[in-house]
Amino acid sequence: MATKASETKQLEAAIAPVVAFNKLVLKNAEQAFNMQIASLQAYAKMGLDNVSAGLEIRNADEFKAYAEKQKDVAKDFTAQMTSDAKAFGELNAKFFEEARTLTEANIKAAAETAKAA
Repeated sequence: MATKASETKQLEAAIAPVVAFNKLVLKNAEQAFNMQIASLQAYAKMGLDNVSAGLEIRNADEFKAYAEKQKDVAKDFTAQMTSDAKAFGELNAKFFEEARTLTEANIKAAAETAKAA
Protein backbone atom coordinates (compact mmCIF):
# COMPACT_ATOMS: atom_id res chain seq x y z
CA MET A 1 0.00 0.00 0.00
CA ALA A 2 1.34 3.42 -0.94
CA THR A 3 2.13 5.88 1.74
CA LYS A 4 0.84 9.42 1.82
CA ALA A 5 4.35 10.71 1.04
CA SER A 6 4.76 8.44 -1.98
CA GLU A 7 1.30 9.39 -3.25
CA THR A 8 2.22 13.05 -2.91
CA LYS A 9 5.46 12.44 -4.80
CA GLN A 10 3.61 10.63 -7.56
CA LEU A 11 1.08 13.44 -7.85
CA GLU A 12 3.80 16.07 -7.95
CA ALA A 13 5.64 14.13 -10.64
CA ALA A 14 2.46 13.71 -12.64
CA ILE A 15 1.53 17.38 -12.61
CA ALA A 16 5.08 18.79 -12.83
CA PRO A 17 5.00 19.08 -16.65
CA VAL A 18 1.66 20.93 -16.52
CA VAL A 19 2.93 23.28 -13.82
CA ALA A 20 6.15 23.95 -15.74
CA PHE A 21 4.24 24.68 -18.95
CA ASN A 22 1.78 26.96 -17.17
CA LYS A 23 4.68 28.86 -15.59
CA LEU A 24 6.15 29.31 -19.06
CA VAL A 25 2.80 30.53 -20.42
CA LEU A 26 2.38 32.92 -17.51
CA LYS A 27 5.90 34.32 -17.96
CA ASN A 28 5.28 34.84 -21.67
CA ALA A 29 1.88 36.44 -21.08
CA GLU A 30 3.40 38.84 -18.55
CA GLN A 31 6.16 39.81 -20.97
CA ALA A 32 3.65 40.31 -23.78
CA PHE A 33 1.41 42.38 -21.52
CA ASN A 34 4.33 44.58 -20.46
CA MET A 35 5.34 45.04 -24.09
CA GLN A 36 1.79 46.02 -25.00
CA ILE A 37 1.66 48.56 -22.18
CA ALA A 38 4.98 50.07 -23.29
CA SER A 39 3.74 50.22 -26.89
CA LEU A 40 0.46 51.81 -25.85
CA GLN A 41 2.35 54.42 -23.86
CA ALA A 42 4.62 55.18 -26.82
CA TYR A 43 1.71 55.49 -29.26
CA ALA A 44 -0.29 57.61 -26.83
CA LYS A 45 2.66 59.94 -26.27
CA MET A 46 3.27 60.33 -29.99
CA GLY A 47 -0.42 60.97 -30.65
CA LEU A 48 -0.89 63.39 -27.79
CA ASP A 49 2.30 65.27 -28.63
CA ASN A 50 1.10 65.61 -32.22
CA VAL A 51 -2.35 66.83 -31.21
CA SER A 52 -0.81 69.24 -28.72
CA ALA A 53 1.47 70.63 -31.41
CA GLY A 54 -1.55 71.07 -33.68
CA LEU A 55 -3.35 73.03 -30.98
CA GLU A 56 -0.44 75.47 -30.81
CA ILE A 57 -0.82 76.56 -34.45
CA ARG A 58 -1.46 80.29 -34.61
CA ASN A 59 -0.68 81.25 -38.21
CA ALA A 60 -0.14 79.93 -41.74
CA ASP A 61 3.60 79.43 -41.31
CA GLU A 62 3.08 77.34 -38.18
CA PHE A 63 0.40 75.35 -39.99
CA LYS A 64 2.78 74.70 -42.89
CA ALA A 65 5.54 73.58 -40.50
CA TYR A 66 3.07 71.36 -38.66
CA ALA A 67 1.84 69.80 -41.91
CA GLU A 68 5.41 69.14 -43.05
CA LYS A 69 6.22 67.52 -39.72
CA GLN A 70 3.44 64.98 -40.27
CA LYS A 71 5.82 62.97 -42.48
CA ASP A 72 8.16 62.64 -39.51
CA VAL A 73 5.25 61.71 -37.25
CA ALA A 74 4.21 59.01 -39.70
CA LYS A 75 7.82 57.74 -39.85
CA ASP A 76 7.97 57.61 -36.06
CA PHE A 77 4.71 55.64 -35.89
CA THR A 78 5.95 53.27 -38.60
CA ALA A 79 9.26 52.79 -36.81
CA GLN A 80 7.45 52.06 -33.54
CA MET A 81 5.14 49.55 -35.24
CA THR A 82 8.08 47.85 -36.93
CA SER A 83 9.97 47.66 -33.65
CA ASP A 84 6.91 46.29 -31.86
CA ALA A 85 6.28 43.67 -34.53
CA LYS A 86 9.90 42.54 -34.34
CA ALA A 87 9.85 42.39 -30.54
CA PHE A 88 6.59 40.41 -30.48
CA GLY A 89 7.94 38.06 -33.13
CA GLU A 90 11.07 37.46 -31.07
CA LEU A 91 9.00 36.89 -27.92
CA ASN A 92 6.80 34.41 -29.80
CA ALA A 93 9.81 32.55 -31.23
CA LYS A 94 11.43 32.38 -27.78
CA PHE A 95 8.22 31.03 -26.25
CA PHE A 96 7.86 28.31 -28.88
CA GLU A 97 11.51 27.31 -28.48
CA GLU A 98 11.16 27.11 -24.70
CA ALA A 99 7.89 25.18 -25.03
CA ARG A 100 9.50 22.75 -27.48
CA THR A 101 12.48 22.21 -25.16
CA LEU A 102 10.16 21.68 -22.19
CA THR A 103 8.00 19.23 -24.14
CA GLU A 104 11.01 17.24 -25.31
CA ALA A 105 12.36 17.06 -21.75
CA ASN A 106 8.97 15.89 -20.47
CA ILE A 107 8.68 13.22 -23.15
CA LYS A 108 12.18 11.98 -22.35
CA ALA A 109 11.43 11.90 -18.61
CA ALA A 110 8.15 10.05 -19.21
CA ALA A 111 9.92 7.49 -21.39
CA GLU A 112 12.59 6.94 -18.73
CA THR A 113 9.92 6.58 -16.04
CA ALA A 114 8.05 4.05 -18.19
CA LYS A 115 11.25 2.03 -18.71
CA ALA A 116 11.95 1.99 -15.00
CA ALA A 117 8.45 0.80 -14.15
